[in-house]
Amino acid sequence: MRKERSDGQKTREAILAAATEVFVEKGFEGASTRDICARAGVNNALVNRYYGTKDNLYRIVAKSLFGDLGAPLAKLADGVDSPESWQNAIRTWIDDFLYMTLPQATAQKRCSILFREEITHPTRFIQEFRNDFGRPIFHALKRLFAMALSDEDEILLWTSSVWAQVSAYALADPIWHEDFRPKGMSNADWAARVRDHICDQIFRAVSYRKGK
Repeated sequence: MRKERSDGQKTREAILAAATEVFVEKGFEGASTRDICARAGVNNALVNRYYGTKDNLYRIVAKSLFGDLGAPLAKLADGVDSPESWQNAIRTWIDDFLYMTLPQATAQKRCSILFREEITHPTRFIQEFRNDFGRPIFHALKRLFAMALSDEDEILLWTSSVWAQVSAYALADPIWHEDFRPKGMSNADWAARVRDHICDQIFRAVSYRKGK
């Protein structure tokens, strides 16, 4: 029994890894259970046994990728208690989005590709993903700006503006990144400069005031 459980766990992991690759490469509509089975080296019966439908497997893959990015960001404001920790939280929020543009960021890049696919070719899960991940991440940033500003419209304007700036980088096809940065500069160095540029704009215009 112990060996069966071990083999079953390995099979589940292989199917999930294969599904992640296939969904990222082909999108939900373009992917098939047959593709996933071939990539994982298993038969269709095992996919059905462990994950049921393609819909359910896609939901699990997407929630895993989006959750890895979203969960830490949603909690950023919880640890803010000073101007320094507020600036660090803002910087971290921006950094995590821009990190998706870096070649070595495999998990983040997969998240970015699947996120971009959901925006350009929404599946029937889009509202669920927006509620579970998109809105919490957005509201996490909004909560940080609420620690510096009192006017609701201004809070929303800053939040939307920063969201739009980082999304332009994080969700762009990699081919555009070559046009975004100076020749000879790496993605990592340029992402750091973009982060510092956005943060400089924020910190010059607003500053942490909660608790004063």
